[in-house]
Amino acid sequence: MDPIQETATREFGIPYLFPWQRLVIANIMDAVEADEQFRAGTISKDDPDGELFDEDGVHRGKQIVLLPTGAGKSLCFQLPALHLAGPTLVIYPLLALMSDQLRSMTETCLDPALFRGKQSSEEREAQFRRLDGTDGRKPARLIIANPEILSSGTVLDRIIKRKVSHLAIDEAHCVSEWGDTFRPAYLELTKIIEAVEPSAVTAFTATASPPVLERIAQVLFSGSAHLVRGDSDRPNIRYHVRHCRAKMPALAIEVCTRKRPMVVFCATRGGTERTARFLREVLRDDDIKFYHAGLLREEKAEVETWFHAHNRGILCTTCAWGMGVDKKNVRTVIHRDAPPTAEAYIQEAGRGGRDGSQAEAVLLWSPEDRLRQERLKEPARSRALVLTCFAQSTTCRREVLLEALGDPRAGPSAPDGERIACAGCDICENTAKGETGDEQLVRTFISRNPRCYTPRKAATCLTNAGNRFSREHYGIPVWKNSDFMDCIREMEKAKIIVQSRFWLTKGTLVLPR
Repeated sequence: MDPIQETATREFGIPYLFPWQRLVIANIMDAVEADEQFRAGTISKDDPDGELFDEDGVHRGKQIVLLPTGAGKSLCFQLPALHLAGPTLVIYPLLALMSDQLRSMTETCLDPALFRGKQSSEEREAQFRRLDGTDGRKPARLIIANPEILSSGTVLDRIIKRKVSHLAIDEAHCVSEWGDTFRPAYLELTKIIEAVEPSAVTAFTATASPPVLERIAQVLFSGSAHLVRGDSDRPNIRYHVRHCRAKMPALAIEVCTRKRPMVVFCATRGGTERTARFLREVLRDDDIKFYHAGLLREEKAEVETWFHAHNRGILCTTCAWGMGVDKKNVRTVIHRDAPPTAEAYIQEAGRGGRDGSQAEAVLLWSPEDRLRQERLKEPARSRALVLTCFAQSTTCRREVLLEALGDPRAGPSAPDGERIACAGCDICENTAKGETGDEQLVRTFISRNPRCYTPRKAATCLTNAGNRFSREHYGIPVWKNSDFMDCIREMEKAKIIVQSRFWLTKGTLVLPR
């Protein structure tokens, strides 16, 4: 057994490494060895027998690794960390992800140091002792940090003294998605890499389209890097879209009919809190909590611990929880709000089924979602409209997502013999409903009762009828009068229904001619 596989089996209980994991690890180990020889003067940059540069002229240690969620990306830097002379520095985008990784690494042989903002002086000093091994244990083989903390001279200087062998950037698509907007520290990673001078640099991501990959290469590697791509598909995730105008009733029905543990993604902090409160009230269930970046550190830790151990929990969260967090048995992921890109959707839907078992990914989609995306400016608009194509597709939803990621087996140019076969989506299973359900209820009601009801009276009748149906089929009332009022208002705005102008029936609803 080779040393890497032996370590994987002994320390992590992993009996088998995938080919792409072996390739990534081999590139890291070979690049570090060649760079150490180069620094020692044993080989030169032009040495034909050296392994510092590949035949294409690209540094062996510069690579972008594109692997699906749950494919074992973390092992690609954790295993080499136990064999390299210097430590491995891993840069994460989110505090929740850092905490999750610290927890999982501490459960194994890795004993990392962690640097993040808002650490007290005592906490920071304890991590410096962990870094240097002056706390009675061996020096840390792995260092966890985020981009902002590495802008601090003190932290970066102490890390540099340890002579880092490998620098890894996890969730590297954030370089493109956040670096140009609200996380400018991501654009400073090049300076950090130059200061640390690692022998190898690896950027890991599960979701990146060709333009995003190009931007990652540009920011981190001056445009030149190797791309290691695994299978982008997650065949154990089944994709569904529910068309609706009122999302809360649709969400309640989906929650009632899907398996737990469950994650519900919302776009805003307030949205997570309102959604959790609504579900607790409607379902009469206390196993529902919310999570977002505005919580205190202790509150976040409490929710993370609760959800990680819970087999029936529902977590309403923003993207602050989703990226890379490893709760393996999530059975359902519901998006109440559409994320801004296909990459973000695949990333967050990929929180489900990390144990390899079947999981469901459900997107709640409204006409307002489409209009909101169409109002965006380029290039955000083009990237967001992929979700519109996904939601409104009449062909395989999985293929829409994989084509957006640049998978050569998806899309019209895919070779016939190599075209990907769908492992599960509502289109291919013939269970998709293209019409907007609550809109269709209103249209049917008005068509049967033209010029009989004002918007308010129509909403009252529809609410009563809707709750009779939901009690009968799901055991709970899910509709509020305001749901149908909002639905009617939006349909009037879209001129799907109108108010009569005849004096006898003025103000009542009717379908336009």
